[in-house]
Amino acid sequence: MTAPLFSIFMHNSRRWSAARAAFSTGLLLCCLLLPAAGSAQSGGSPPLPMNDLKKALSLVRGEPQTNSWPRTIPYTFKVYDFKTDAFRSEEKAFTLAKQPVRIIPHAVGVAELLWAICPRERLTAFNEFSADPEFSFIADEVRQRGPIFKSKQTELVIGFQPDLVFTVFYSGAEFKEKLRQAKIPCFDLGYFGSIESIKEQTLLIGKIVGEEANAQALVNLIDAKIAALKSAIPGGNKPVRVLYYDEGGYIPGRSSNFNSICSIIGAVNVGAEQGIKSWSQIDNETLLKWNPDVIIVPRGSRLRELLLSSKVLSFAQAIQQGKVYEVPGVYLRVDSQFMLLSADLLAGVLYAQQP
Repeated sequence: MTAPLFSIFMHNSRRWSAARAAFSTGLLLCCLLLPAAGSAQSGGSPPLPMNDLKKALSLVRGEPQTNSWPRTIPYTFKVYDFKTDAFRSEEKAFTLAKQPVRIIPHAVGVAELLWAICPRERLTAFNEFSADPEFSFIADEVRQRGPIFKSKQTELVIGFQPDLVFTVFYSGAEFKEKLRQAKIPCFDLGYFGSIESIKEQTLLIGKIVGEEANAQALVNLIDAKIAALKSAIPGGNKPVRVLYYDEGGYIPGRSSNFNSICSIIGAVNVGAEQGIKSWSQIDNETLLKWNPDVIIVPRGSRLRELLLSSKVLSFAQAIQQGKVYEVPGVYLRVDSQFMLLSADLLAGVLYAQQP
């Protein structure tokens, strides 16, 4: 059984902790990784300083450039079809008469990318989830800046008079249709499930908003930080097999953001290893059979207690060794440049006890 990534997160997210809203990043990192079995062992510090990494990824500028308008931008629209568990692609083109200066992102990941590469006075409004610390790494800044709209408040979005709205696959057909009826330019972005797709979308967004140099600078920074993170991870060890266990027993596979996070730090996503493409539901017997080295669960979900109470799973090595860790959901849902924060955090968990 498969389920769309966003649907799973939206269904369960309100049950997850909002600890990031109450503590600074530095304080939170001292307590966000808790061993599941009451052991004194805990996750280690991330290899790269998290505050510095977030700051670097939040504002990036390239060399000044001269833009020409109007412009037509050819691109490949790539989406994941959850019904067939396969990607589909389509060649498209998007034409803009002038540079957009009143931009609205309808998704958190798009808002986070634009926050880094686009002059912020051009960001006219934000979706409510961009202001929610359970979903967004820029929640505090968005709440201070505003304005904020709810996902289905199409009339409010139209009232802001944007000259460009970025939408994604879960924005909703009715929302998009109302924008078209109001003759508001709308650009529908595709797949955001891997760090490579995020870099591709960053460059595409840069072309659309006329900030190509900033977009390229962000991609270069992502590559540099990935290299720095990899060089800080201990070598010569067998790759750690890590399983992300979500509500209802759902496990992410090859096309998920979690798989990309694992790839960045040289870990094995057990879901992908076992042939899952997007998301699939498993039972305790299957989890025991797969027997991961480490299990990651979303903080505040009570999944730690659920796993520990299972007699079947008492034989799993991750349970026996206390290697079941809670992580705030925002790190598990990320689909922007801040995926590097998740990779950095996970590396601190997985390699803490290795020489």
